[in-house]
Amino acid sequence: MLNNRSRKNFRWPKSRIQHLVLLMVSSIRFRKFKPTVVVEVHAAAANFFDLLQMAGKYQNQPPFPFILGAEFAGIVISAPPSSGYSPGDRVFGSNQGSYAEKTIALTPTLHRIPKGWTFRDAAGLCVTAPTSYAALVLRAKLEQGEICLVHAAAGGVSLTAVQIAKAIGATVIATCSPGKFRIAKKFGADYCVDYTRKEWIDEVKGITKKLGKEGVDVVYDSVGKVEESLRVVGWGGRILVIGFAGGKIEKVAMNRVQDF
Repeated sequence: MLNNRSRKNFRWPKSRIQHLVLLMVSSIRFRKFKPTVVVEVHAAAANFFDLLQMAGKYQNQPPFPFILGAEFAGIVISAPPSSGYSPGDRVFGSNQGSYAEKTIALTPTLHRIPKGWTFRDAAGLCVTAPTSYAALVLRAKLEQGEICLVHAAAGGVSLTAVQIAKAIGATVIATCSPGKFRIAKKFGADYCVDYTRKEWIDEVKGITKKLGKEGVDVVYDSVGKVEESLRVVGWGGRILVIGFAGGKIEKVAMNRVQDF
């Protein structure tokens, strides 16, 4: 961070000026909107969609000016009696602008932090966990005994998918880089496959055959591997398109897809 004096004397290298977006740090007066719950933010999550929003490429792009961040955890500093919260309550929730020092919490998405949890533990749940729950339970209707393939399983949203799939009673095959196998297994993955290798498809097929099936029942894809995943999904399988963290939005031949 530059102070006023050093900011005047600072000169950016010419080679970097064309790529530069200069961010100035400033203070603004915080306005209270009554009746609302105001939370002092102690931790905020960083998700891939935050990067997309920052680049102006997210599908739900807020109008300018806006503050980044969607998930937070902190302490209530003011709240109306009707909210059910009191100053001092430890809470987590979701709201645009979580990368600020304070945020106005949306009570439908606000929750008390369970005992024993840190702010960091709670900050990354309010968007990621409901996303995975809606996808696996409401959309795919994953059932006990089925096989669920979770791509990028050590990432934020996919890690919640691993946990939810295991809680349902499914067998979880996690794909990620070898350095992240330990994380995926810690949170419930039964098998880990390196999806940076071309052989990952054959490995998944081998696992499903060993389990007595011709393919996986559900694919949870937050990367952009629908085309490849079609080669490992069984008859009547479901592919959940969560995102395209790999950077490429795929085009799939519809003769390979059947809607039930």
